[in-house]
Amino acid sequence: MNPNERERIAVCRVLLDIEEGMDGYTTAADCPHFQQLQNKLLLTEQDFEKARDTSVLESLVILKKTHYNIKMLLALIVCDLYSEYMVIPLNYRMAFETLMNAIDWPISFSEVLAKSKTE
Repeated sequence: MNPNERERIAVCRVLLDIEEGMDGYTTAADCPHFQQLQNKLLLTEQDFEKARDTSVLESLVILKKTHYNIKMLLALIVCDLYSEYMVIPLNYRMAFETLMNAIDWPISFSEVLAKSKTE
């Protein structure tokens, strides 16, 4: 597996994990920033299928080395997903902070939410 494919699969694994924890409200593909990420990484449906057999922890390690633009797009999509709730539960905010710290992108949910609303 080449580095670009590993990065695509890692992104997909993290998005799938977040979607699974949200009780099926919406999918990443429905988010406003998903198309931008998909175009940047050339994500395919096959990447999402391969991601189902990958560990989240392994994906986080791969994402630590990812370019900051990809990390920011990932943060924007997670913010989009969580923003579907009228009141965003504390555990989702904590999960967001944990994810961002795990991939060496220490940005707060509030900062991403503010950026998301300006785009």
